[in-house]
Amino acid sequence: PGFLCPEQETYEVTRQIIALRLQQGLTQLEVARRAGTTQSVIARIENGEQNISLKTLSRLARALKADVKIALRPR
Repeated sequence: PGFLCPEQETYEVTRQIIALRLQQGLTQLEVARRAGTTQSVIARIENGEQNISLKTLSRLARALKADVKIALRPR
């Protein structure tokens, strides 16, 4: 598989967050409460308006019952 540029990586993470949330029938508010943040933060992340830190990504993954897998590969 090819590598994604940073914008594509961000889009892919965002897409996965939205997909998991919808698959589980959760609202942004429910995910926010589980992750210890606000609905507006979730909305900004889902709209691509806010960069997501690894700490926040980890909390979102836990809220969505998912694992985070990050890989660094040589170019």
